[in-house]
Amino acid sequence: MMRRLARFDLNLLQIFDAIHAKGGVSAAARHLNLSQPAISHALAKLRDAFDDPLFVRQGNRLVPTPAARAIAGPVREALRGLDAALDAAGQFDPAEATREFRIGVRLSGEMPRFSSLVARVRSEAPHVRLASVTFRRRDLVTALGNGDLDLALDVALPADDRLRRHYLGTEPLVVVARKGHPRVARAIDLDTYLGLDHVVATARTHGPGVEDMALDRMGLSRRVAVRCQHAITAWQIIASSDMLFALSRSHAEVLNAIWPMQLVDLPLAVEPGGSYLYWHHTAEADPGLGWLRAIIADELGAAD
Repeated sequence: MMRRLARFDLNLLQIFDAIHAKGGVSAAARHLNLSQPAISHALAKLRDAFDDPLFVRQGNRLVPTPAARAIAGPVREALRGLDAALDAAGQFDPAEATREFRIGVRLSGEMPRFSSLVARVRSEAPHVRLASVTFRRRDLVTALGNGDLDLALDVALPADDRLRRHYLGTEPLVVVARKGHPRVARAIDLDTYLGLDHVVATARTHGPGVEDMALDRMGLSRRVAVRCQHAITAWQIIASSDMLFALSRSHAEVLNAIWPMQLVDLPLAVEPGGSYLYWHHTAEADPGLGWLRAIIADELGAAD
């Protein structure tokens, strides 16, 4: 293992990261715009420095050894921190920027949020690229730290010293019913709400929604007749049935512009969950991400 950072060529870490991410010498060479022999030579130096093969061939891919897997995350995070420090010494010009921003967005939040964000960002930075990326909550800190994600949008998560967050606010739920529904006309009371069947759209395979938790505190319950994964699927079901579906007002308004329904106030009080913008502490000084965070706070922030 190498002992002294002063004697280590930091360029090798970038090559290690590229081989790990791309799964091969040729792909890493293309990614870094270097020759294949140069990457192979660098890999030999890395193997000598760490006294480990680091990558072994399996079929057409180079697969990381346990030692390589152990250092891959810290190496990516270190490179990201170095990039952020260098960027902070310069300036970010949205009009000229060409970088890609990867934003972690849960499936249920993409439709009401991402399209408006794209319009706002592209109006100020016409050459940047935006990617909406799904993520697992248990991997969020790692993904933000190693650059797989630049920012993320999600509900309140347990505190972590490695993360920073900004509260975006909360918004009410509305109940969706088809036009011409025999028991819903511009409003709904609790008895009617409880007397009808409901559709729930969630990626979770089981578990109550915020409405169910509110009803449980009141000693009440509703009948969930259908669970599906996408709000647009629930919307289609509601259009041809007398069932009800609840979702955030912004999400409902997007879908309602495409396929009009009745949107009425939810006839019970629920705990406001709210949403947050997350980023890794090593990206705090990145001027490009600072610019994007400000846009997200302005564009997606909701008034309570």
